[in-house]
Amino acid sequence: MADATIKVSPDTRDRLAALAAASGTTIGAQVALLVEQQPTPEQVAERVAEGRRLLREHFGMTLTDTELDQGPDLLQRVYGIAAQDARARVAPRRSA
Repeated sequence: MADATIKVSPDTRDRLAALAAASGTTIGAQVALLVEQQPTPEQVAERVAEGRRLLREHFGMTLTDTELDQGPDLLQRVYGIAAQDARARVAPRRSA
């Protein structure tokens, strides 16, 4: 595959050069690494679908995709519910 030239601002070029130097690589390799680390929209959608599948399969979550899409901070809520459940399981029972 042939190399291509991209236009970036001098500040961006300098930043890429500094990142590449710190990694002992070239600017081109640094750009490639940055691109590889950024998922495409399709990859994000696949990861979301897989996460939802795991929540349903392993944790008994019953929320629909629509409910998940509409819920703000849903992951934090799921973590909170899981933490509350875990605390309830390990907390000593108090007798009245």
